[in-house]
Amino acid sequence: MGNYIKSVRKRVYNYDKWVVLLLITMPLILLGFNGWEMKQSISAFVYMENNQVFYFLFFIAASMFGYNGALWLKNYQILLGAALAGIALTPHLEYELAHNIFAVGFFLGSIYIMIKHSSKEQRPFKIIAGAFIVFGMLGHFAVGWYSLFWAEWIGMLPIAIHYVGESLNIID
Repeated sequence: MGNYIKSVRKRVYNYDKWVVLLLITMPLILLGFNGWEMKQSISAFVYMENNQVFYFLFFIAASMFGYNGALWLKNYQILLGAALAGIALTPHLEYELAHNIFAVGFFLGSIYIMIKHSSKEQRPFKIIAGAFIVFGMLGHFAVGWYSLFWAEWIGMLPIAIHYVGESLNIID
């Protein structure tokens, strides 16, 4: 039984690396499928001609969060996956309030989880990562330095780094 569990964990660690790769490259993939035409936000790619790519990427990411949460009994990851699915299921022009609730839930939930589930030693790093996400969003919403697309991509980077670090047991 011990070897089976080790085998499953090894597969999951490899699987987690794909989650990180997907989170980091999703905006680039969407741009490529949209003929390199920039949109105002990642969510705006739901309106591109090949929007099945948007849905595919979001539901793969949502499924990966959900699977990992179910496998490791981390309900918060299931909720983050549900938030990603909610973002995809509520296009922002038709369901603005619901869409924004899911998006804010994903980003703030990720920040909360990173900080809450960290050791005392790693908490300062997690607070900095959370601040990076917040400042990335403020760069768009408060100052208008760049589009929401870039703010979202900036916000996903610390989440992805945290996720891979956790799966590799580098961080808690």
